[in-house]
Amino acid sequence: MQAWAVVVAAGDGRRFGAAKQFVGLAGRRVVDWSLEVAREVCAGVVLVVPERGPEAATFQGSADRVVTGGATRSDSVRRGLAEVPVDIPLILVHDAARPLSSVELWRQVIAALEAGADAAIPAVALSDTVKQVTDLGRLVTLDRSKLVAVQTPQGFRAEVLRQVHSTRAQATDDAALVEAAGGLVELVDGSPDNLKITSPSDLVVAEALIAARRAGTLPGRGRSQGEAD
Repeated sequence: MQAWAVVVAAGDGRRFGAAKQFVGLAGRRVVDWSLEVAREVCAGVVLVVPERGPEAATFQGSADRVVTGGATRSDSVRRGLAEVPVDIPLILVHDAARPLSSVELWRQVIAALEAGADAAIPAVALSDTVKQVTDLGRLVTLDRSKLVAVQTPQGFRAEVLRQVHSTRAQATDDAALVEAAGGLVELVDGSPDNLKITSPSDLVVAEALIAARRAGTLPGRGRSQGEAD
């Protein structure tokens, strides 16, 4: 089935201290790494940028359509979703701040949708002990064997994603909207390397991972498209 991607790059980077999706990473912008894999896997790519972000022309060839985001992540996804042709059956939503997602991971998500899931999301097991703080300030240790950390790209049957967003509901990820509507959300194996850039130190880790991939010591995309020998 044909798929389009909505790459969300509309955050203002308050926690990072700058618009992290546009900072440099191994000779390119963080967002460029996310656009590259989206372009390789999907038939079309919509990029959602901040109102005061780079000009659309700077993404020529990487994104088919560039739109400005809304006040929240869900609002931004909806603006990107509106740009996807109505006859496209599958839509993948990806955070631009995850520059190391692999082609293999994107294809696993698509395969789960083609097998019948309403939504498919990458997840990894937790290695840390997780505690919940109650309203009274007490700590409760949670069973981490029943918890996962989810990543992007998250994939959806287009009609399902459009329906849950038609309610104008808000959520930290789109799969939560499908869950609330009773849809079938399937987990696929995520990757510990698919980190989200949230602080400047994450760029250091990402640079090291890219170098390891280029050297062939880690699986992944290896040499980027257009990189000289």
